[in-house]
Amino acid sequence: MFERRTVFIVGAGASREINFPMGAELTGIIANKVRIGFRDGWEPTSGDQRVISAIRHHLNQKGERDGNPYYRAGRDIASGMAQAISIDNYLHAHAEEEIITWVGKLGIAASILEAEQRSKLAPNRDRETVDLSAVSNSWYTPFFQMLTEGVQRTALDGIFDNMAFITFNYDRCIEHYLMHALANYFRIDHQEAQALVHQLRIEHPYGQVGHLPWQKPSGSTAFGKDVHSSELPEIATQIRTFTERIEDGDMLARTRRLISEAEVVVYLGFSYGDMNMELLSVDQAGERSIFGTSLGISAPNKKVIERDIVNSMGPDPHAVKSVELADMTCADFLRAYWKPIMRWM
Repeated sequence: MFERRTVFIVGAGASREINFPMGAELTGIIANKVRIGFRDGWEPTSGDQRVISAIRHHLNQKGERDGNPYYRAGRDIASGMAQAISIDNYLHAHAEEEIITWVGKLGIAASILEAEQRSKLAPNRDRETVDLSAVSNSWYTPFFQMLTEGVQRTALDGIFDNMAFITFNYDRCIEHYLMHALANYFRIDHQEAQALVHQLRIEHPYGQVGHLPWQKPSGSTAFGKDVHSSELPEIATQIRTFTERIEDGDMLARTRRLISEAEVVVYLGFSYGDMNMELLSVDQAGERSIFGTSLGISAPNKKVIERDIVNSMGPDPHAVKSVELADMTCADFLRAYWKPIMRWM
């Protein structure tokens, strides 16, 4: 268990370790899903069939007949993906255009659910078990070992007391993994494991592709579910743009409170983008240590990022005892920094 109050800030690079797409690969997938074209005005020649059907379902519900503004928006999004830092940046740039935002969210939802289905955490056909050995080389395994070191089966309450997550990913991998890992390791049933994970403080600033069935039985979405097109619009409403995040005062307050109260902040697979760093910035914070991955980040950029991190922690630069960014994968990083993260120095 964690001795100090620790918050993990998780980005796309962390999910990459279990076969999720990121960067140009993800924007390319989204582009292909929303680049909607037709033959003879009706027969689709490109685009994801679920996205097309979701748009038609939406039109029927609104009593509209002309889908061209939606299909055109999809093609505009697809065209912009080659230049975009991310889909989030693109939707922020077009925040005032409701149709662009809505079609973009459909593309995100379809892409992330498909990625869950293809990931190393995808459940077996019975939808009950996960092959945890498949993620043994990812960051999930060393994290779970850190979490459970010295913990006995009879004393699981409070296992998440000193730690929390802020994840900028739309997937539900953290919750999904922890439920299955706790059940497997401690030989408890899924209901008991679910009750424990319910105690975990976790924020999804960008939203997520629905709650898992055990989190919220009504209106939930199973991990990697092959959803019907009529379900996709509702799932898409649970995804937020940067503008929507800033307007969600409760979420923003909870997220920043986790940062303010932390004694250790750990960035995993995070890109340190300006928009996200703005969301994570707090007015004041106590003394803390900072750790993070910086795989593939150049030395000049890393220097600026270190300064941005310190500035995000409030006006007193002396509150940050140290910033250690390592050019490692998330898995290698947690193995290398296990003890400094876990213990008082």
